[in-house]
Amino acid sequence: MDSILLPSEIETYIDTMKPQKMKDLGTIHWFDWHHRLQKLNQEALIEASLLKEEHVKETLVTFGKLNILTHEAILINIWKYKVLPILTSLEPCPESTFIVYSILYHEAVCVALLELVLYHPNCCEALEDTAGDLLEYATSNVSQLLSVKSTEPGRNESASEEISRQKNNLTFDIGIRSLSITRYICENLESLPVSIRSKIYTEYDIPVLFTEIMLAKPWAKDGKLYSGGVWKDWDNEQLGQCEAQVWLTLRQLLLDPECQSYYSLTENRRKQLAKLLPLMKPILLDQLSPLMELNHWLCRMNMMEQNAAPPKALLIEAILEIKDSILKETGGKWRKMATNQLPTVFTTDKSLLTNIATKLSESYNTELLEKFGAESQTKCIKCDKEAIQRCSHCHKAWYCSRTCQIDHWTEHKPHCLA
Repeated sequence: MDSILLPSEIETYIDTMKPQKMKDLGTIHWFDWHHRLQKLNQEALIEASLLKEEHVKETLVTFGKLNILTHEAILINIWKYKVLPILTSLEPCPESTFIVYSILYHEAVCVALLELVLYHPNCCEALEDTAGDLLEYATSNVSQLLSVKSTEPGRNESASEEISRQKNNLTFDIGIRSLSITRYICENLESLPVSIRSKIYTEYDIPVLFTEIMLAKPWAKDGKLYSGGVWKDWDNEQLGQCEAQVWLTLRQLLLDPECQSYYSLTENRRKQLAKLLPLMKPILLDQLSPLMELNHWLCRMNMMEQNAAPPKALLIEAILEIKDSILKETGGKWRKMATNQLPTVFTTDKSLLTNIATKLSESYNTELLEKFGAESQTKCIKCDKEAIQRCSHCHKAWYCSRTCQIDHWTEHKPHCLA
């Protein structure tokens, strides 16, 4: 199967995208929208996996709909922390958790699609003012990786325990994907509002946040590595995609010529950043050679005797339009909203649930996702290990280390320069 949507369907789905309202979550109308978004996500995954023309990505940019994806992710995130706890307190033992999971999963679908398309610089540029909302959302989810863990279902799990586990597992996956989204934003600061750079260095202090993430390594546990949404066996040496994203983000920010203008190296920041040095072992530098420059920068920073000059003041402050509009629309009446949603979210109408499940059976095509999810995990063209960097000239050949790239150059050269 090379495609699941026709170009005309892609354009229709994207052209009709509209911001949803929190009060409509879980309704039949909302499930129609959820179904379409999942289909778009699957199509985008197939296009990226097969190196086809990325029609979903281009159409999202052409129709200016990336802000809708950001809105949807933030909407569900707010609902997850403001409304869902009240729902579970009103109905601690629901008969079905299917609709709750679908709403939570909707956020993960939005983030997965954003992660896919924001790899391309023109998509980051298309974010425009909503980049501030997405950056705030992504960094908040990244920070969740310091406390939220991915767990397996327990024995005799109650409905409330099942909801809590599903929420945490999806939050963990969203946090992992937010590492990539943050990196893409950081790599395209020149095309984004000037206030974004100040938020990165001062308000969110992403260099220190990502240092804490690197020290915690939430993507690794018990000899396994989290990759592509699943835990895989790991040799404790091979550099995974998650860790590579963190390192490349740190390199981008700390080596940015504008860094010293915005980022004051206080004593506390220097102490935190210095903790990265013991992690930069030869095997890491061999697999991700651009980190050699970061290693030199950290060594020089560690020898500094004085703090750097304070950063320049920010003259223009960005407003989080999406988040503010959602909060204004709901008016903070979370209990009233939960009470109104209770019959819908925890419905006992088996006929309705069956109809919804049937409608989504195609959207939740796990076999398709696993197939193309596995194919999208890039492999080193030389040794077939998981790749973490690609040829900077042709952007097509992937490698696990600089050694493999050098060894493969003679074979790759004719294709690269063609």
